Amino acid sequence: MSLPFFVRHRPASKLRILPLILAVSGLVSCVKPMEFPPEPYMEFRENIFSYKIGLAGDTTLVLEVKFYFQDGDGDIGRKTEDEVFPYVGDSLHNLHFHLLEVMPDSSFKPVYYRDSTGREYPVEYSYHLHYLEPVNSNSAMSGTITWTVDDFSSTALFMQGRRICYSIYLYDRALHKSNTIYTDPIQL
Repeated sequence: MSLPFFVRHRPASKLRILPLILAVSGLVSCVKPMEFPPEPYMEFRENIFSYKIGLAGDTTLVLEVKFYFQDGDGDIGRKTEDEVFPYVGDSLHNLHFHLLEVMPDSSFKPVYYRDSTGREYPVEYSYHLHYLEPVNSNSAMSGTITWTVDDFSSTALFMQGRRICYSIYLYDRALHKSNTIYTDPIQL
């Protein structure tokens, strides 16, 4: 003799859901927090090109660089640009882009500009990366940043007909320097 449908299946469904809920909650509680070294680490992701239309209707070529980062102690960026000590020299700004020419043998050569006195300076862009707030209990953080390179349209005119790339690195608040990454080559 078989039991009516509602008697046969109702208790069984409750019994199946309870172990499922316990298993899922057990898995979630076993997830380890992210653990990375205290030095920032970066990986290049992509070059993103677009055009910005100015007030006069002119168009300007824009380059954004997307990169992944991770930091074990979560001290990326600073709250204000006014923080000076202990940030001096290269670490005064915490995100650095250096313009490089890609040579036929795929090696890199720094690009220089000459001022009115004839002195040459490497083409570098030093930025202030704003404070990033850790979102977990152990302060480790990771994510992607998309950064717009200053004056890329001028660089494109200046370096027309050549292949370029940018080397990029950053400093955290403890003055740990990241590895250096390179964008994909860009034919101008």
